[in-house]
Amino acid sequence: MSNGAGAGNGPLAFANPRGPSDDVWEVLYTTRAIRRFKPDPIPDAIVRRLADVAIRAPSGSNQQTWRFLFVRDAAVKRQLAAFAEEALAPVLAPAYVTTVAGPNASAEKVAAVERIQRSVAHLARHFAEAPLVFVPCLITNGRATATSGSSIYPAMWNVQLAARALGIGSVLTTVHRVRTAEFKALLGIPDEAEPFAVVPMGYPQGRFGTGPREPAERVSYLDHWGSPLP
Repeated sequence: MSNGAGAGNGPLAFANPRGPSDDVWEVLYTTRAIRRFKPDPIPDAIVRRLADVAIRAPSGSNQQTWRFLFVRDAAVKRQLAAFAEEALAPVLAPAYVTTVAGPNASAEKVAAVERIQRSVAHLARHFAEAPLVFVPCLITNGRATATSGSSIYPAMWNVQLAARALGIGSVLTTVHRVRTAEFKALLGIPDEAEPFAVVPMGYPQGRFGTGPREPAERVSYLDHWGSPLP
């Protein structure tokens, strides 16, 4: 049943924030960063379904040069956790909250950033426990460009939206960037391919929900920069 989100001006309320949903608006509004996962495994049939939904995304000139790696091996995930711990260390530093919130931030803003920091800290400590890690890659032959992401990010987001519809949480990270060559060697990714993200996935310990956002009219214009929406 649709919530008719297109006609509303404010945040929507959804009846099923903890589990699967076939309401497209609920999926779009509540696919948020999930970093705390239950240990429950994700079945083979669902992994195959996620792979199939990935290939339904747009592809530049229909080249379909994407490659999708799903990691479940516990020993490999423990090694991936080392990349995550190193990459996420700056977010866990005491200065992070002030830097992101701003020196004159309200108590509410500081509290919001602190919540994110605690969530990231949990992921850093428990990365290896994520039931599934999704690594979307693109065959670039060493020629990645500013537009390369247009042929892989839609596929990645297809997977994250589909996962949400199935009651599975995920979070986009780029923890591979700390040591890309070593990361590729660990997973056997060839020279001609590039990983674009590392997405841990699992059934969430908490709930899905709409994230805090600035009103759309504050960041959207009509016809000309600064011209308000009707």
